[in-house]
Amino acid sequence: MKNLLTIVLIAMLSVALPTRAEQHFAALGDVELLSGEVLLNTRVGYSTYGEMNADRSNVIVFPSWFTGTGEQLHAYGKIGPGLLADTDKYYVIAMDALGNGLSSSPSNSKDQPGKQFPMVSIGDMVQVQHQLLTKHLDIQHVKVVMGISMGGMQTFDWIARYPDFMDYAIPIDGSPDMTSYDLLQWELHRDLIISMQEDGRSEAETMELLTRLGQLTLWTPEYFVQNISPEALPEYLENSRSSFDSNDYLLQLHAMINLDLFGADAATREVYLEKIQAKLLVAGVPSDHTVNPTPAMQAAAAIDAAYLSNPSICGHIGNSCESDTLVARVREFLGD
Repeated sequence: MKNLLTIVLIAMLSVALPTRAEQHFAALGDVELLSGEVLLNTRVGYSTYGEMNADRSNVIVFPSWFTGTGEQLHAYGKIGPGLLADTDKYYVIAMDALGNGLSSSPSNSKDQPGKQFPMVSIGDMVQVQHQLLTKHLDIQHVKVVMGISMGGMQTFDWIARYPDFMDYAIPIDGSPDMTSYDLLQWELHRDLIISMQEDGRSEAETMELLTRLGQLTLWTPEYFVQNISPEALPEYLENSRSSFDSNDYLLQLHAMINLDLFGADAATREVYLEKIQAKLLVAGVPSDHTVNPTPAMQAAAAIDAAYLSNPSICGHIGNSCESDTLVARVREFLGD
């Protein structure tokens, strides 16, 4: 367990680790967003792992998590032989979500830099990934769409926006909707960034404070008490500091805050649920304080889908701390 927690901690601290995959980009041109605004010269990043079989029936699409990259999914032990996305069996396409600093983002756009960049939704992230797959890679159907955290949110959007595109869907630690608790924390992150930017604070100051705020919900109090002493806390926080661009952070925050696939009433929720055709396995952690698991559990129960509740004191990172349980359940679900 100690070694596994060390690996997980390295992953969450965004320490650069080696990878064998080459970073690819697809130029999609100008893309109309769901808001009606236009994202100019849209670029989507991705990396691939494993071998695609002759009939292209072994493809997994794996969107990135909040502030993460597709490459990190591999480097931090989610993609590889015998792992969650098993490259002994599958051809895995790890997607870089809009706003992650590789795909089109406020930090890298020449046409719409910084505050000129239009706000995007989880649905926009999914629709550009669909364009990349169908138009750039000529992949019209995949075996699995899976994702973790914000990647799980994208997975929930995928199964209703393109319901016949995949055979299986596995949202992990994600949600189709924001609870009041989710909004409480994410709107606080948003307001803090805006306030510090308006106050002229530096990127380093802004991201240091956001890192501290994020640690309050990323793990559980029990995990902190058992694994990080008061004396070790300053070094831990220093090593945890994120270098992610604050405008990119704000963009992906906006996408999560406005996630509302269930809609405001039961009728809208029913429309969403009726669209789902993929076989669904939903995974969550009861102690998750970063993405509340309630809406995901409700979605699974409403359509009698499989649900894995993975107990852990690691909170949002619980499915990494207890990865053997998750991997075994996914393998069983996929018939491997």
